[in-house]
This record gives sequence, structure tokens and C-alpha cells, in this order.
Amino acid sequence: MNKKKQKSIFKIGMSLLTALLISGIIIWKVPQFRLVSFRWIFESPERKQLNTPADTTGIVVEKDIPYINDGDRGHLLDIYRPENADDTTPVVVNIHGGGLFASYKEVNRDYGFEWVRKGYTVVNISYRRLPETTLWHQIDDCMNALRYIDANRKELGLNLDTSYLTGDSAGALLSLFTNSINESPELQADFGIKGTNIRFKAMGLISIMLETDRHDFMDFITPLVINESDRDQAYYSYLLNPSSLVAKTTLPPVYLVTGDEDLIQNETLKLKSLLAQNNVHHDLKDYPKGDKHKLDHVFAIKNPKWEESQEVIQLMNDFFKEHQQ
Repeated sequence: MNKKKQKSIFKIGMSLLTALLISGIIIWKVPQFRLVSFRWIFESPERKQLNTPADTTGIVVEKDIPYINDGDRGHLLDIYRPENADDTTPVVVNIHGGGLFASYKEVNRDYGFEWVRKGYTVVNISYRRLPETTLWHQIDDCMNALRYIDANRKELGLNLDTSYLTGDSAGALLSLFTNSINESPELQADFGIKGTNIRFKAMGLISIMLETDRHDFMDFITPLVINESDRDQAYYSYLLNPSSLVAKTTLPPVYLVTGDEDLIQNETLKLKSLLAQNNVHHDLKDYPKGDKHKLDHVFAIKNPKWEESQEVIQLMNDFFKEHQQ
């Protein structure tokens, strides 16, 4: 190869590298670009699941039930139940994660099926996402879903007298908001959101995303969590400091899951401390670094067939049964 050709290839390479660097800077500095990039990454497990046929042996699946009949994908829920389910079958209501800006209920489909195999009927709900909506509206979506299943429990065949609430990451945060508001008339007044007749026996929170005023790689969600109309509202402080909910409401027993390879492990540990300070019965499974697998953020959701994931579900199941009465 002559020097002229080598010089030409070098220039092309440098141009490509410069373009990549500039693109990277734009993606990192502009919140909208970073959100789109992270949404693509966060939704990769969902895309993989949707392209893989699900094993529904022994499972009855009812998909895309609108809890608000407006055609919005964020206002749908699924119900998975054992073939032999009856009016005594306990219920798990599940809220999926995704940083508040990514994924829908389908990302938790296979995880939900594992609960069905434990003998539960699962209500798996979607909600609208940032930036198309705000955190208040996401909380309202979840409460609307609860009100729908509460009002239609007989028609839907749901034993909500023996029900549990689970969530992972941002879904765990929404579970905390949902249960807190549902149990507190004061918070219902502050948020302007009606409660329900459902009283969850216990909660299971995996890798909770407890902070919304973020100062890490996900700081782009902070200006999206609220809008100007939220600032003068009684609920405003809760949106930017969800930890304050713990002292303002009644929480059922809570089972927490995290691990040393969970990139936001500290947020679960912070919630554990708050639960202890407020005398909320709780337990924690905090995994060390995995031997067979990387036990990273919400691994039990992404890989529910792993031995460790099966252990998470069994431990949470045991906790729920302990607090069934």
C-alpha cells in the first residue's frame, strides 16, 4: 500500500472517529437524545421476549385489557392465571420497571408466568412513559388500574382480598407511591387521586429506583418527572423526594431484593433503613457477586429461569404466605 493510500485511509478513520465522538457528546449532553438511547437499551429484554415464543403450559393469558378505554398502549393490563384458578386463588399485582421512560408490561411477562406457576393470578399493568407524560400521571395510571380491577373484581375473577403488590426498579417506585396513596386519605387529598378498597397483604420490591432527583447517568429524567403545573401542588415534594412517603402512610410488610452488582443497590439499602426507622416489617435479600451469572439490576425480571431468580421468587412467595392473614 502506497503512502498516499495510507494517508487517505487514516483521514477517513479520523473522520469517522470524530463523528462518533461528536455523536456521543450530543447524545450525552442533550436529554432527549440520551432518553432515546437509554430507552433502546432498556427495552432490549422486552424485544427479546416478544421474539421468543412463551411457554404458557398450564397458564391462561388474557391480554391487553383496557383499564382506561382510550386506545393508549399505556392504559392496558394483562391477566395471567393458572388453568385451575378459582375465587380463592391469591393475586399478585405487578408494575414493571424501565426508568419511568421505557418498556411496557410485556417486559415482565415471563416473570409473571413464574408467579402463576407458584399458584397466583397475576395482574400485569402498563402505564404511560416519560417524556410523553409526567410522574404524577404515571401514579394516576397505576391507581386507575387498581380502581378498575377493584370495581370489576367479580367479572375478572380476582381474589383481591388476598393480594400482593410487586414492582421492580421504577415499577418498585410506582408500587411505593401506589400503596402509600391507597392507604392514606391525606395523601389522596394531596395528590388529588382516589383510593381503592384493595388492601395488599405485603409488597415485594426488586432493585427499587427510589430517587427521582437524580445526579447520575440517569439525571436526564429529573426535569421530565414534573412540569410547571406540579410546582404549586401539595404533592410536589413527594415527586422529588419519594423517601418521605414512608413516614406519611401505612405500609404492609415489604420484601426487598438487591445485590452488590445492582447499579442502584444503595437505593434499596436506603429504603431498608427508612422502613426500620418507621417500624415497617421488612426483610432483605442482598446478593453478593454472582458465581454463575452477573446478578445485576433486576436480574430476576430479565432472567426469571436462573437459579438465583427462582430463589428470589420463592423467598418472596414464602414472605407473602407468612403475611397472608
